[in-house]
Formats: sequence, structure tokens, C-alpha cells
Amino acid sequence: MPSMEWHIINHRDYIDGPFESYESALAHARVLGKDSRAEPRVRRRASDFYLYRPPYDRQEAWQAEYWICTKEAAISEGVSETIFAQPMMETW
Repeated sequence: MPSMEWHIINHRDYIDGPFESYESALAHARVLGKDSRAEPRVRRRASDFYLYRPPYDRQEAWQAEYWICTKEAAISEGVSETIFAQPMMETW
């Protein structure tokens, strides 16, 4: 059985991936979101598809939520397969 690959996307951009596990993808998303909370705000949208909302950023005033999901789960939820062909965003 092949291992699942996790990705971080949002409604229009490919952010980063693949990751070997959900936990490693979430840890990376927390770094991107500058999240220092003890428990991140995550909710399950579907099987293998989670929404992570980073904390409010006083300088940027708003941060988009990250979708942490497998490619298969995203496609089954209606995300276009072409989003995975995009280059990763430079966030640094």
C-alpha cells in the first residue's frame, strides 16, 4: 500500500507539499501561520481533508485558512486537479 501524500493548498493556490503525514503538513502550516497556540484551530472537512485557520496577525490583519489534504480527498471535494500542477508559492 503506497503512503499517502499530504498537501497544503487554499482555494486557488498550491502552498507546499507533499508531506509524508498529516502531522508534518500541519506542523509546516503552523510555521507558515506563525501559530504559537497550544492547540491549533483545525476542523475536518472530509476524509483526509482538514481546514487549518492560523491565528489573527496584527500586522497583516488577516490570514487565509490553509487546506491540509491529500490530492485524492481534494479532488473528491471538488478542488480542481490543476491546482496541484502550480508551482509552490514563495512565502519567505
